[in-house]
Amino acid sequence: MALKDHDGFVFIITYGRSGSTVLQKVLQSIEGYFIRGENNHTLFPLYMAYRRAHEARFKHGGTPQGPDNPWYGADAILPANFSQRLCDVFLEEIIKPPKSARIVGFKEIRFHEAGPELFDQYLDFIAAKFPNTKFIFNMRRWEDVSKSSWWATMDPQRVQEILETCDGFYKKYAAKHPGRSLLMQFEDFRGNPDAFVPLFEFLGEPFDRAKIEEVISHKLEHAANVTGGPKESMREIK
Repeated sequence: MALKDHDGFVFIITYGRSGSTVLQKVLQSIEGYFIRGENNHTLFPLYMAYRRAHEARFKHGGTPQGPDNPWYGADAILPANFSQRLCDVFLEEIIKPPKSARIVGFKEIRFHEAGPELFDQYLDFIAAKFPNTKFIFNMRRWEDVSKSSWWATMDPQRVQEILETCDGFYKKYAAKHPGRSLLMQFEDFRGNPDAFVPLFEFLGEPFDRAKIEEVISHKLEHAANVTGGPKESMREIK
């Protein structure tokens, strides 16, 4: 199925141990929603491939060149078409939604790997390629995150730096694009079904308090794994 075959897309943008799996479960409880877990940020390299194709076309392929030119054929590159096909393949091969899904998405803890220079542009790219995109930015107090799982093996000051930088990315983007962005705080919705009302209003979906209370009352099965989790982003935050 192609991107156009769905009504919209939801992306949970966060960092590890933020309570995002609870948020993922809540979204999955909505009829017609299909929300995957993490995919190791597979979409970002596809975005970077698009950027390279765009640069090849518009920096080196301004005019047709003969076969003896180093950039022969660059003028024929169609970056927009290339990127659209990449996103369709991502949907088909990574997300693999069923035909019954009307809203599709996933959560990921590595969006900040784009860095300050590309974060906003990357999300704008997603919004342009995935119809009716909604971004949900999930945050949690760094003091609590620093005590959880692999974060506990790191210097607390480094944890604070990473998480406050991420939160800064989220708040800045949400302020620029309020129509497609929602900021959420784990401390607000932990054990509190009513805290999800703004989420359902944002998505335009009916809120069933009893159903959400049931969803969030179940303890998650995944245990903290101090040795198995990522130690830091693969890309340093500057």
